[in-house]
Amino acid sequence: MTSPRAPGAQPSPPMYWEGPPPRGTTPCRSRVGGPKVAAWLTRFIHASTWHIRFGWFRVATVSSRSPCGPVEGTDPRPAFCRPRMSTLVTQEMNGAGPAPIGRHLAEWRTRRNLTVADLARRSGLPEQLIASLESGTDWVDRRHVLNSLATGLRLDPAELTSQPYTPCGADHATVHATAWHVRRHLTRLFAGELAQDHVRADTEQLAGLLEAVRTADDGGDLVTAASEVPRLLELIGPLVQHPGDNEGAALRSAGYTAVARLLRRIGYRDLAWSALHQARPAEEGFTLVMVEEVRLLLDMGQPAIAVTRAVGTGAALPFEVLLPLSLAHACLGQEAQSERLLEAAEEMVPGPEEASAVASARAFAAAERGAFDQVLGHALDADRLPASDRAGLLVLTASARARLHRFAEAVTDLATAESVAPLHTRLNPLARELVSVLSSRAENHADVVGGIAARCGMT
Repeated sequence: MTSPRAPGAQPSPPMYWEGPPPRGTTPCRSRVGGPKVAAWLTRFIHASTWHIRFGWFRVATVSSRSPCGPVEGTDPRPAFCRPRMSTLVTQEMNGAGPAPIGRHLAEWRTRRNLTVADLARRSGLPEQLIASLESGTDWVDRRHVLNSLATGLRLDPAELTSQPYTPCGADHATVHATAWHVRRHLTRLFAGELAQDHVRADTEQLAGLLEAVRTADDGGDLVTAASEVPRLLELIGPLVQHPGDNEGAALRSAGYTAVARLLRRIGYRDLAWSALHQARPAEEGFTLVMVEEVRLLLDMGQPAIAVTRAVGTGAALPFEVLLPLSLAHACLGQEAQSERLLEAAEEMVPGPEEASAVASARAFAAAERGAFDQVLGHALDADRLPASDRAGLLVLTASARARLHRFAEAVTDLATAESVAPLHTRLNPLARELVSVLSSRAENHADVVGGIAARCGMT
């Protein structure tokens, strides 16, 4: 039975598909016409950014159209099909409002239909701290706080920091394209295409390119490091053990580890884990892979798993693994275990560079305890760090100085960090958090802070 309509009125469109479906399609009992369903699916499939969530972990891919991120101009696609834009980028910074993580915290708590008391109970954090973060009177500068908030909200920490960030400027776009190249490489690897086309690379050439990527990354030049990744992936090829090619296998494993480290720095932790999974180290390559795995798990908000993975190897832990592992214990509130590992590392120190690394690790462990005076004291002894690590330590000291209400010195440290390793600093979520904090607390240095915010894409 059809509904009556006024004389002369046009017939209403059918509610369901009428007639046989077109060839190559299946009937769709949708309240929307079949062509509309097809158009919607096409827009959805060709959306330039997909976000797939498995449990608490988010697998985020980059654009399948362009490796350089979103295309400028008006985007005709529906909102749910557009690249996920960080609210850190799209919202205007408000000096009187909460810092980015606090803003996202309030949004997610509302989505989860939780009260402050509910979240405090689920995260183990004080209600006052959560309320202060959401109101903007406090900010997040410790890993265990970020991890606890993410755990209480059943989130990946990246949902609170909005990583990976939308590219801002040509350099960031170049680095951002690394994810596109790696995903394409892994897709071809899993499809078996690389095994068919790959020609064994000269080990000397592979070693030279690998050293160039590591040197640029350590030196604070992410752009140069990222520019070499496509060629490095081409030389790595499939991780197949050829008879008598132990050196080549070790280099290919180290290459995947270097790529994973770069992806971790730019915020693609899930993709970094996929790349790191391809590294199958021999005994001499175990340390590189284990160090990166512990650091990656720390960034993913999983310090307990990092400890379990490292201890579960059953082998004596080398110096390089002890340092990030001590931070994992500090994030878990296990101060005695953290100190024990740092003391063991000090006994293994072979030179001044390693001594600086231990001092830096002590500074990060002290920050987790909230001992900000100790952070500054340990940082003074870490004067032989590579540029990338020095920038991270400067961000930490800037936050410690801000906690001690020494805002002018905090601005100086943050500006120095950016000059030492520009993109390392701009892509550091705690640095971006600090930019928002200092914008309202260091008014005499508003031009400096504003410049950093603009280069981060926060204005």
